[in-house]
Amino acid sequence: MSKYYDEEAALHTQSKTAGEKNAKVFLIGDSIRMGYCDMVKEQLSDIAEVIYPEDNCRYTQYTYVNLSAWKNLFSYPEEVKVIYWNNGHWDIAHWDGEEESLNSIEEYTKMLFRIHRRLKIYFPKARIVFSTTMPMNPNGQDSFNPRTTKEIGEYNEAAIALFEKTDVLVDDVFDKFKTLTADYFADYCHLTEEGNKLLSAHISDYIRNILNEA
Repeated sequence: MSKYYDEEAALHTQSKTAGEKNAKVFLIGDSIRMGYCDMVKEQLSDIAEVIYPEDNCRYTQYTYVNLSAWKNLFSYPEEVKVIYWNNGHWDIAHWDGEEESLNSIEEYTKMLFRIHRRLKIYFPKARIVFSTTMPMNPNGQDSFNPRTTKEIGEYNEAAIALFEKTDVLVDDVFDKFKTLTADYFADYCHLTEEGNKLLSAHISDYIRNILNEA
């Protein structure tokens, strides 16, 4: 298997090669996405080809500057029916314990809008879904680059307010999974296999409903 490294240089596996379905689904996100993407790919295999970067999509600026390369994962971008996208954990994190987050809420929402605008250009027929950022492990486990569930909630609220003014759908996974116990977390924010099964099942159902409406 090929490999990738997340923000703390922890080893994980990458995506598999895509198939030949006509309907395309594009998953964009950080290492939380990398935990569920293979499961979503399998769960939607009867209805769509699910494609995602092998790369960790990291923070909003990183996502923005790499979109021009990631769009080349598709021979025909107009076949992309759904984009399921998140940025958040990296933007909110206090890198090396600094007082400020990597991006302020204002910087974060500005970049979200720029990414949204670019996605509309690259994938003109796609329905765009923004997924809110998942909470931290409720046991309060330390991380290399700390952030709190309270902060995540504030950034999520700003993102929801932003996208209420657009045609972007918001899947509020933060609200849906905010009561997950520590048993579903592998560390400070990443999920166990059972946690990823719960999250992937929800995301697959959400995307499937959009595809069935098309």
